[in-house]
Amino acid sequence: MTKLDQLLLHLMKLLHTMLIPILTGGSITNDDDIESLHEVDINENNCSSDVVSSDVVSCHGVKWKVVEGVLEDWRCAPQYGAHILWGNDADELQRTPIDYWKLSFPLQLLPDIVTWTTASLPAGCAKATEEEILAVFGILYSLTRTSEGRRDLWSTEDGLFPAPRFGERYSLPRNRFEVLLRCLSFCPPSEAKGNDKWAPVRRLIDGFNERRVQKIYPGWQLCIDESVSSWRGKDGDFCSDGMPHVTRIDRKPKGVGCEIKNCADADTKVMLQLEIQEGGEIMCTREYVADYKLAGTAQVLRLTKPQHGSGRAICADSAFASVTTH
Repeated sequence: MTKLDQLLLHLMKLLHTMLIPILTGGSITNDDDIESLHEVDINENNCSSDVVSSDVVSCHGVKWKVVEGVLEDWRCAPQYGAHILWGNDADELQRTPIDYWKLSFPLQLLPDIVTWTTASLPAGCAKATEEEILAVFGILYSLTRTSEGRRDLWSTEDGLFPAPRFGERYSLPRNRFEVLLRCLSFCPPSEAKGNDKWAPVRRLIDGFNERRVQKIYPGWQLCIDESVSSWRGKDGDFCSDGMPHVTRIDRKPKGVGCEIKNCADADTKVMLQLEIQEGGEIMCTREYVADYKLAGTAQVLRLTKPQHGSGRAICADSAFASVTTH
């Protein structure tokens, strides 16, 4: 038995000494009592007593081997250098921010977005164009960087500061922007009215995930966690035009909104995969849940599916950890 094994065994004995009397109302008087309790505890949890007598631990059908250190360290392996898959030999120094945005956004959906948005426009409105849809996205990004009211951003009158002049910057009048924003669609109008309540954004999320697989080569470590997109609108549980599922997490600074499980590359901090949490009943039908019976394990497997078998390490908190997630 190695020094590490001895230390672990000593710590387990100490924990038993402190906890067993509290839980049972009894007392422990010697090391033999501790050993017998330890063996019972192992057997009750379907774990082999090998945890005490050898370097192999068998628990819940999974065998674990105690080692002195890391057997294979892939952190510096050349095949795990995170990089962007541009697909051409253009000079990276000549690329602009819009080039990186186009790389990340599922541009393959843009023609369809134009078609679906046009189909949703009121009668008599001119058809939407790709340039207009991109201008709408640009304005939405700009709105996140200012506290001014939306109407004021089209002002052309200079004051203490220069006027925003969004109409001139984006070649899109305010009235046209408002109409396009109201009718902006990421799926056919008929599909948006179907049984899938998340259909209005599902193709966008799926397109995002596909695009990241095609264009981002992650490093050796992946990080899985959750995010919340804050929501102050209607709740779909109480009306037909609200968010289909609103998550409430008290510990979050803004814990009311759309919960998203995500996977990111730890080296570059680039988000790789997103999964909207649609409610417990629906999430129980997702891939891997029936096989592993644990939501955390199934989520890890779904979010890292493009990297299965690649030898990468996954970093996640206890919400995703379990014996089956090994």
